[in-house]
Amino acid sequence: MPKEIIKIDVRDLITEHLKNDHRSLKWLHEKTQIPYGTIYSCLTERRFNLSEDSLHKINKVLGTNFNI
Repeated sequence: MPKEIIKIDVRDLITEHLKNDHRSLKWLHEKTQIPYGTIYSCLTERRFNLSEDSLHKINKVLGTNFNI
């Protein structure tokens, strides 16, 4: 029986990282200069996926290496 591959959504990883660091979406917006509405729509409402550019900015601010 083949192993089931579980893919973790990068949005979940970012949200969890922010929660663990006691950081808000507003803080992320201020540090990345990504519009707040874009961050909210992507991470909270899940209307669309992150762009490579936005993910790069988020990784830089958080000190992470998340991948899409």
